[in-house]
Amino acid sequence: MAHGRAIPNRTLLAALTSLAALLAAATSEAGSALSPGGVRPDSAVATLRVETKPPGLMVLVDGVRVGRSPIGPLWVAAKPIRVQALSDDPRRFEPGRDTVVVTPDSGASVTAMIDLRPSVLLRSHPEPAALFLEAPGGAGNDSLLGDTPRRVLPSRLELRTFRLAAPEHADTTLSGEAILALAAGGAPVTVALRRNAPHMPPAPPRAPRLVHRRWFQIALIGAGAALTGTSAVLRHEADDWYDRYLDSSDPQEISRSYDRTVHFDRLAGAALGTGQVLLTAGIFLLVTSVTR
Repeated sequence: MAHGRAIPNRTLLAALTSLAALLAAATSEAGSALSPGGVRPDSAVATLRVETKPPGLMVLVDGVRVGRSPIGPLWVAAKPIRVQALSDDPRRFEPGRDTVVVTPDSGASVTAMIDLRPSVLLRSHPEPAALFLEAPGGAGNDSLLGDTPRRVLPSRLELRTFRLAAPEHADTTLSGEAILALAAGGAPVTVALRRNAPHMPPAPPRAPRLVHRRWFQIALIGAGAALTGTSAVLRHEADDWYDRYLDSSDPQEISRSYDRTVHFDRLAGAALGTGQVLLTAGIFLLVTSVTR
């Protein structure tokens, strides 16, 4: 009886052992076939690497935390993949640029780059100034990005050259690396443009002053000579009235002749003095202008 009861126990033990072996083999096969992304390598898969700027940010792939950047390669399905980077201090970075969507092809290897560095506020003195992205190799087909002040992403600054232009100022060229270095502390970058000397048309030649004009000098001489001659006529008239004054015996005629004599005498003196001044001034101006 004891021998008959031992046979079923051995059979049951062997069956349990076989079942455990089968379960272990299935588990081992499933574990070796699953990738870090939870996808079997024999299906339509691709590999994904994730890099961030700055590095060390927590990475989520389709909402699952997979570690800190840089990380990979990860086996992922060949379908749209949502990759997100989280910062320990979200206030350090600008919102809206922490997520990218990549769609790898089957068997492809892709790299997702997430740049969370804050944009650089580029200013100029004076403002506004036109901001150009220079073409590689100085081809001359520079691209206008807009006017300052303007925010520029760090990824757009790297390995590029920019030019600032403003009216009456010299163009200023600087590299994106120089801008990033100046913005390392987070402050705006202000570029002072050098002012050009304003282009002024040549001043018209100054017209000679009135006293240096030839016709004016001749007019002075003519007026002086005319007044000098008039003084002689007036003097003669005064002498005539003086003779009447001496010859007259009528008291009224005597008074009238005297007054006329004094009047013409004064006119003659004024005409002579003025004429001599004008004549002398005209001759002086004429002589000095010829000798210049």
